[in-house]
Amino acid sequence: MNDAGRVSRRSLLLGVLGAGVAVVGAGAAVEWDSPSFVRLRGGCGDNPAVPSSTYDVHTFKVTASVTDSDGATTGDVPDSTYSVALPAGQQHGDGTPLVVVLPGLGGGANDLDRGLGIAGFATAAGSTLAFLQPGFGDRSYWHPRADGRDPMAALLAIVPEVEKRHGVGGARERRGVLGWSMGGFGALLLAQQHPDVVSAAVGLSPAVFRSYAEAKRSHPYTFDSPADWEQYGVWQHLDELRGPAVRVDCGSADPFAPTARQLLKRVPNITGGIEGGCHVGSFWRRRMPSALAFLADHLGVA
Repeated sequence: MNDAGRVSRRSLLLGVLGAGVAVVGAGAAVEWDSPSFVRLRGGCGDNPAVPSSTYDVHTFKVTASVTDSDGATTGDVPDSTYSVALPAGQQHGDGTPLVVVLPGLGGGANDLDRGLGIAGFATAAGSTLAFLQPGFGDRSYWHPRADGRDPMAALLAIVPEVEKRHGVGGARERRGVLGWSMGGFGALLLAQQHPDVVSAAVGLSPAVFRSYAEAKRSHPYTFDSPADWEQYGVWQHLDELRGPAVRVDCGSADPFAPTARQLLKRVPNITGGIEGGCHVGSFWRRRMPSALAFLADHLGVA
């Protein structure tokens, strides 16, 4: 400003340049914290090694009957693959609790002794939980689909067959569910719609969508219609998550972090939290000890 109180051309130019720098700086700050940029700059955190496992891990195929709510047989699950991990020294029928493990998108039955290495983390914790991971998740999103698939019904048909064969679980109080991403959504859906099946559920970075439009915009394979989302999208039925004990953990740079924050806020019995990390296996490995401790505590394991 000159002596007459007018803004000089030089001052105006400097002001405009300064404002431009401030805007660019603000944009950089936003980008710096965005999930994609956090990954690029290596901000997702360390990736812990999987501890050695003493679990016995086996893969099987089983044919189970699917029944409706009235107990009538509606079909079979033909030769479904699953993996089971049993703690060392487990005796058939000794009351060992069973945790159903639901993988993320495209996952198979290989996260017990490979992948996330759940059996290794359970060994390190001295856990006596047994684990079951079905091998048919794919892109199903764990609910009935318009093409006739019903992965949740298939899962519920297999559980009693697995329990009978291996002498684990056998009652709601001795069953839990653990999942991540799509499987984290599936864990919450199972706890919500079948509270008589499991007494504890853990969703790591659960891929829950707050509207049908949100789901279709970024993940078009998740639901077949608005009515499908209304019934199976979890979000419309949060009050029904008050039965089983539920834990939700999510990385702060995860695209699903805003939804996870609302879940933690809106459902009183949900524990867990938001910590540094991304939507990647390294975060799920870091949270695995806490997830297993939560399940062990609620399933009566010392």
